[in-house]
Amino acid sequence: MFTCICRAVTNDQVNAAIDKGATTTEAVADATGAGTGCGTCQARIGDLIGERSRACPLALAGIA
Repeated sequence: MFTCICRAVTNDQVNAAIDKGATTTEAVADATGAGTGCGTCQARIGDLIGERSRACPLALAGIA
């Protein structure tokens, strides 16, 4: 599923960026380009960051 239609960035790509240490919407944007078009997906990116942190908190700490 696409997180960002403008930049054709998928949920998997956003999750991979989060797993590599992107813990803010700005960091995800830097890593993937998501959220740099119209900006509508920024809330979804924030949701994915929150979901990922609950699912694997060590990934966000750069440990996993």
